[in-house]
Amino acid sequence: MTKRQESNEIEVRAKYWLSRIEQGLSQQERQAFVAWVNQDNNHHLALDKYSPSIKTSKLLAEFNGLFPLEKRHSPQSKKLLTQLSLAASVIFFAILTSEFFLNKPVFSFFQTMSSAIVYQQFSTNTGQQASFNLPDGSHVRLNTNSLLTISFSEGHRQLNLIKGEALFDVAKDKLRPFSVTSGQQSFTALGTIFNVQKSDNNHLELIVTEGRVLIADSNESLPVLAEKIANTVHYPEKNNIIVAGEKSTIINQIQLPKNKMSPQSLSQELAWQKGIIIFDGEPLATALDEISRYTDVKFIIRDKALAQIKVSGYFKSDDVAALLDSISYNFDLKYTNKNHNTVVITKATDPII
Repeated sequence: MTKRQESNEIEVRAKYWLSRIEQGLSQQERQAFVAWVNQDNNHHLALDKYSPSIKTSKLLAEFNGLFPLEKRHSPQSKKLLTQLSLAASVIFFAILTSEFFLNKPVFSFFQTMSSAIVYQQFSTNTGQQASFNLPDGSHVRLNTNSLLTISFSEGHRQLNLIKGEALFDVAKDKLRPFSVTSGQQSFTALGTIFNVQKSDNNHLELIVTEGRVLIADSNESLPVLAEKIANTVHYPEKNNIIVAGEKSTIINQIQLPKNKMSPQSLSQELAWQKGIIIFDGEPLATALDEISRYTDVKFIIRDKALAQIKVSGYFKSDDVAALLDSISYNFDLKYTNKNHNTVVITKATDPII
């Protein structure tokens, strides 16, 4: 591995841990995190570089004295190293104790931390879509401008959709739940295919096309999550269990009533996988917002009435010109390129501004 590849790997893991800490770590993750931090001083530096403000994060509360990291040779840094070493010693003592009383090999824990946990990052740029095979045999397809990290251990397959949209085709493994966290929510597959879209920090959408998905808080511990999964057998109709053909929307951490989707609506929602966007009576402003996800072009509608024009049709997600030609022809509008990434839409009779 080159130095650059090693640096990129450290960056990915640092961002992953910071994201998980904000959402809440399980006991196993806490142990894995401290073990990782103590492996290399570059891990400290990466956490310092990408950590949020100490005033707004949960990092200080979770790991007292860990963030923010001061300069490498400062007194605060030495104090930090002492605290981390102490934390590592406590964990190591706990492992020795478990070996003594439970007859478990000491170094199996560290082997698990170093080899069994798999970290990876997948991303797409604006206008790009890509498919990836995961280590467990699952398959994921990312939509435009998306970022996904994974952390697979022996007991849990955890993924974090940081932004964008993804479709998950999950390989069955009853011993390892498959959970996608996004914001404050988690979506755990019960042998299924499902789609998650994170429009922003306050708006999530889940669509299930096969099987069932359990919605829970992202900070649920693995034992609690396992118990909820077991309970889905007895309470299959609960609002937090989404089945094939249903859609759930979560706004500001509030889950709205789930909706049963028609085959046509389902096809429309997932048409992005074929590089197509389907509109069926959406306002022009909404249609242009959707198109903006796939391009760097920004749209300005001069007249509020124009923004409410209903748009219908099939369009390629990478063909903005076709959409603009269609609406200008059908609705007697015109569009003007103000610069390389801004388009102004007006009535055909309006003067060019």
